[in-house]
Amino acid sequence: MKASLPLRNIALLILGSIILSGCLGYYDRHPHPRSGPHPKHSPHIPEGHMPPPGKCRIWFPDRPPGHQPPPGNCYELEHQVPPEAILAHG
Repeated sequence: MKASLPLRNIALLILGSIILSGCLGYYDRHPHPRSGPHPKHSPHIPEGHMPPPGKCRIWFPDRPPGHQPPPGNCYELEHQVPPEAILAHG
């Protein structure tokens, strides 16, 4: 009975891991405008109000930080961003 995988299988596992590591999602911690022209200045979102990694938050520049909607699923929120707001990625 063999205690380890053949060298070929180990090499394939390493190669597969390297290839799949390139498929990981990249989330920018800076807000992105939903559509239309880019604003001259992106609104400042205090660090404590940024969504956690892997989540997003609709941010209204004219509202104080404590009056912003809660973070949520990026895929769901990207379809709900009104024209006056942006989607902040955690």
